[in-house]
Amino acid sequence: MANTLKSSMLSEITTVKSGSITITLDKERAINCVGIGNTDGTTFIINGQAVNFKGNGLYVFDGITAQTLSIETNATYIGRLAAGLACTIPTSIAKEPGYNSTANPRITLSGQVIAGLGGYNYRTLGLDSRYKIDQFIMNEINEGYKYIALGYPFFIDLSDESYKLPFDKLYANDKNQQQFRFESGVRKYLYSRRFDFEERF
Repeated sequence: MANTLKSSMLSEITTVKSGSITITLDKERAINCVGIGNTDGTTFIINGQAVNFKGNGLYVFDGITAQTLSIETNATYIGRLAAGLACTIPTSIAKEPGYNSTANPRITLSGQVIAGLGGYNYRTLGLDSRYKIDQFIMNEINEGYKYIALGYPFFIDLSDESYKLPFDKLYANDKNQQQFRFESGVRKYLYSRRFDFEERF
């Protein structure tokens, strides 16, 4: 099961048999969140922690330490499942959500619109964090940069600021994921960065 989910594409699904999944990690690890994407399930219970799925993104729960993840779910399939430590990065008040499309409609000489074939719709989100990225977060980025650089999207939870955003979960790449640069603070170990996310599937 775990081997078949080692992909960045949510469209590569795996069938869930008997309503349960068991994942054995390389060693005992601290875990306080799961990333879930592309599933028909609504409920996931991970080592006793309940998560109600409502969209591709990150789900935070009370921390556990475990080498084996026992997951009970009502899902019949799942595209992606991740587990680890959530990093809370406070961002500036201004947010930049967007709706985009790769459709390429054509305008005729008589001014009619002919819908383009293919294309897909996706969301974007611009966030700015000013001197809020601390040493713990930087250490986690350093540990995971191998996969960040390979293009694996982020599982994102926006619940804390969902009152001023049209969505609170997102599975997305940062536009500059292969050049992950930060601006340092002057007196403390604090960094700034602007994030420009594009939804992935």
